[in-house]
Amino acid sequence: MNAVTKLSLLAGAAFAALALPVASYAADAAADAGKGSTVQEVIVTAQKREENLKDVPQSVTAISGDSLDVKRAVTFEDYVTTVPGMNLISSQPGATRLVLRGINAGGVSATIGTYVDETPYGSVTGLANGAVLAPDLDTFDMQRVEVLRGPQGTLYGASSLGGLLKFVTNAPDPSRYSGKIEVDGDETESGSAGGSVKGLFNAPLGDSAAVRIGAYYSDQPGFIDDPLRHAKDINSAHYSGLRLGFLYKPTDKFTVRLSVVGQDISSTGTSTEDVNPVTLKPLYGDLTQSRTFASPNKVAYRIYNATEDYDFGPASLISSTSYATLRQDSNEDATAMYGPLLSGALRQPLGANVLQDLKQQKFTQEIRLASPSQTFEWLVGAFYTHEQNQLNQNLSAISLVNPPQVVPGFGGLEVISLPSDYSEYAVFANGDYHFTDQFDVAVGGRYSRNKQDESQVTTGLLVGPGSTVGGSSSEGVFTFAVAPKYKLSDDTTLYARVAKGYRPGGPNALNPLVPAAVPRTFQSDSIINYEAGVKSDLFEKTVSVELTAFYITWSKIQLLADVDGLGVNVNGGSAESKGVEGAFTWVPTTGLTLSGNGAYTQANLTADTPALLGGKDGDRLPYSAPVSGSLSADYGRPVSDDVRAFVGASVRFEGRRRSDFNATIGQVSVPSYTAVDLRGGLDWHNYRAELYVKNLGDERGILSLGGQGSTPNGALQAGLIRPRTIGISLSATY
Repeated sequence: MNAVTKLSLLAGAAFAALALPVASYAADAAADAGKGSTVQEVIVTAQKREENLKDVPQSVTAISGDSLDVKRAVTFEDYVTTVPGMNLISSQPGATRLVLRGINAGGVSATIGTYVDETPYGSVTGLANGAVLAPDLDTFDMQRVEVLRGPQGTLYGASSLGGLLKFVTNAPDPSRYSGKIEVDGDETESGSAGGSVKGLFNAPLGDSAAVRIGAYYSDQPGFIDDPLRHAKDINSAHYSGLRLGFLYKPTDKFTVRLSVVGQDISSTGTSTEDVNPVTLKPLYGDLTQSRTFASPNKVAYRIYNATEDYDFGPASLISSTSYATLRQDSNEDATAMYGPLLSGALRQPLGANVLQDLKQQKFTQEIRLASPSQTFEWLVGAFYTHEQNQLNQNLSAISLVNPPQVVPGFGGLEVISLPSDYSEYAVFANGDYHFTDQFDVAVGGRYSRNKQDESQVTTGLLVGPGSTVGGSSSEGVFTFAVAPKYKLSDDTTLYARVAKGYRPGGPNALNPLVPAAVPRTFQSDSIINYEAGVKSDLFEKTVSVELTAFYITWSKIQLLADVDGLGVNVNGGSAESKGVEGAFTWVPTTGLTLSGNGAYTQANLTADTPALLGGKDGDRLPYSAPVSGSLSADYGRPVSDDVRAFVGASVRFEGRRRSDFNATIGQVSVPSYTAVDLRGGLDWHNYRAELYVKNLGDERGILSLGGQGSTPNGALQAGLIRPRTIGISLSATY
């Protein structure tokens, strides 16, 4: 079946879905975007209580579900550039690193925390690849995505050095039945057709309870070819997800919410092009790579949460209990690295691959007591989390037959098993005293105590008799935040903020034969963030602006070093990041909305890294763009009593960046890119039809660069943005 036929069938299925009988209801809320003549108020939960965005004394971006929907922003790649100073590093769906304010030095521990409603998700340790496994949840039926820039160690804990990303899902609604069906079909340049089917259903259970069910499946076409294997579109991906929610609210003062969030991402190969390490030109032609074997990757997210909120007058008691799991299975072609060795030893042409699987289980309990809004607002809480991780790697010799097979007796040349255990206890408090109606000061602190254990079991022909070693560590860390705020008027707020964030240290499980100079533990690293900003609504609330200046110091940076073939976490070097961020929304006339954001960031080392890593004082931190930003324009107007038309355009710019530190080839300059997106459609009654184009100019924007030594012919692997994609989306709500 060719791509055009598949796209036509998907469109036909969409119209069939829209023919289902649905109750009369006002147009989809997303269709309301741009109708008004003033900037709409935005409510966020950045400080673990609902507040107007303008009243929060820190830099926060909130992307509404309506905005995500109308812009067809489904994954990180679609909306990260709408956040000032946020960068994306990715080579494959499900393998993603996020960067805020330039706070990134490579390594395996995340610098941005991730929450799904009340649940902290992902590993906070340096032992479970948390940095490259940010959960890229589909934004279908999402109330909003909040991005908190700057450290969030006081209220959100570990591994939020650069900031925090928070998915806020829609809660079940006891007031009415509602639902949505959405079908999408698209085609990617140099690829094939894809599409998605999504649906949700909300049902009241009496007057005080409701359930909400959402499900989705999407087929993302590949666009990379492999001439060595005579394979086309080798990087296709599939997303599938299910969300279940239950809400019980017997009174206005007591609420119970239960939720389940699950998503699987399965990709058949990397979205990388093999390029010349000097010129960055493709080695084998546009959108090609050369691999002996495929490199599939599968990631599964599961999140279970129970949250209870009881308002007993003087304060509210909130309890959040979560259990979350993550599973990753991946395959990396290691022929370029190990093939010549194995072929020479066994006297036959051989390839090699590395199978990796990661299992993570995480239990979290948090209890908070929060005052109502008053002269002195306060919040106190206690936090506990326990995560267990199991990371396995298996290097095998593979015969070059069709299909490839593991060579008998050589299926476990080197097998490494890394079980680890992390537990953390914390207490925290935050107080906000309103000295006058205009001036208040918020002060918060958190003390965290963690303990970690790690083992390393190594077996296989390449490592001799094998070994089992272990290590442990413990530490206590204090973080804080101080934020004065002054309201010049009801529409303008000035604020300043000083805050500390950290990442936990941990053990290095090393064989006793490893030199004593190699550290057996690594310490926590931390940053101190200073910022000042203004948020204002101007010209009778037709313009909203936010401007922030920041300065960050980063000490004892956690880095991943290679010592005799072993990945070891070490501390080394220091850095600073300084810059200016801004965002605006302008509604010049009814139906027209203009918005944009931009950031200027200078993030550099202020001391050398260990020599093995090659970072020098003054080097730019990896993948921190000095200039980045985006602009959008959306216009909608009625064309009849029942029909409203809308059009929109966005342009996103990512400045020139530097790749990871590398002692062999140094940092490589990553080119800037500009991509343009277009959209337009019709709303009528409870239906919507939208045509969209992503990456109109078919740009080859690079999101990641690396892999030299593991790629044939000394090539670098350049992770690319998706080429030009044209699609149609059809939906019905009731």
